[in-house]
Amino acid sequence: MRIDRQALFIGCYGLFAASQKTGKIVNFNSRSILINLSLLFVSTLFGVFLSEIALRLMGIDPLYVSPERDRFWKYDSILGWSHEPGQEGNFETLQFRTIVRINENGLRDRQRSYKRQHDRERILVLGDSFAWGYGVEESERFSQLLENSLDVEVINAGVSGYSTDQELLWYKSEGIKYETDLVILVVAGNDVGDNDQLLVNTIYYKPKFMLEDGQLVATGYPVPKTGPKGRLIYSLSQRSALAYFLVQRYFDLRSLYSNAKVSSGQAASPVSGTSAKSEPFKLTIALINEMKHIAESRKAKFMIVATDRWWNSPSSETYKDFINTLRNEGFLVLDVESIPEFDPEEMLIPNDGHWNQSGHEFVAEKIEVFMETHKLLNRP
Repeated sequence: MRIDRQALFIGCYGLFAASQKTGKIVNFNSRSILINLSLLFVSTLFGVFLSEIALRLMGIDPLYVSPERDRFWKYDSILGWSHEPGQEGNFETLQFRTIVRINENGLRDRQRSYKRQHDRERILVLGDSFAWGYGVEESERFSQLLENSLDVEVINAGVSGYSTDQELLWYKSEGIKYETDLVILVVAGNDVGDNDQLLVNTIYYKPKFMLEDGQLVATGYPVPKTGPKGRLIYSLSQRSALAYFLVQRYFDLRSLYSNAKVSSGQAASPVSGTSAKSEPFKLTIALINEMKHIAESRKAKFMIVATDRWWNSPSSETYKDFINTLRNEGFLVLDVESIPEFDPEEMLIPNDGHWNQSGHEFVAEKIEVFMETHKLLNRP
């Protein structure tokens, strides 16, 4: 078969020209896409920057991470975290500088024996950072002031960040080993909301109790360690108000979704034997009641010291409603900051909210009067 060279040449030239033309179109489209993506990226960064500035001007700051967490905590598969026994060091923020020592049993306290060593009465203090002594020296805490004033032994088992569920678990596994005559539970305003959470401060996993047929059932075991994704979110939240704001909104939506599911389930099978007023605090009341039951079964009395700091109940009920509910349920409650003599300007760490040295002195004084009024110690 003869091949027409001229026709072949014309055909090849046509293909070459078409390919060149197509290449120009592709190059032109790629350049446009690249320009558009660059503009989108720059405008997004600018929008993020403006949002960050706006949130900070509105008083919304990045996540504050208390230094004691990295210095004195360790992972705990049951409690989420606990003290590292034997740790010692400075705990410093912009407002204060204190020394922290953790004893061999994991308490911020001098070494205590489980067994009673003498005839002095014993008090066990459970709680979070208010009991732990955030911002004050060990000797300045209300527990040590009570020990000196009453000539009793006061064992301080407070762990910063704990909510009622963790305090109950620690008491059941470790606290009952101490022979005590009185248990003082310190309840802060954020405990009510945190008792419903499996994750707090965007990174710290913790256990959670559920109420099934009126019985407390622990869930979330073993407590998971925070993975790379969680650590990244945590790191961003510490550095960016916008990141922290978005993370908080995400968890708020998750909480609303979970509460909606629980509410629909409760509507399908109404709970009996519980007053409507105590319903928003049902889980927290059950946790405290279990703690009281354990104390009384071991011949120890039980009282609550309460503060409204960081109230975070997911319901519309107020802190005052919570205190009234506790008292209606038969608990002995000392609501510290509702006492007329309590002066926040004089008794709280500035720009923080924890009790300072004067606050701990005030709390110790009022606990002593409260114990005497209700005869919580066997003293003449």
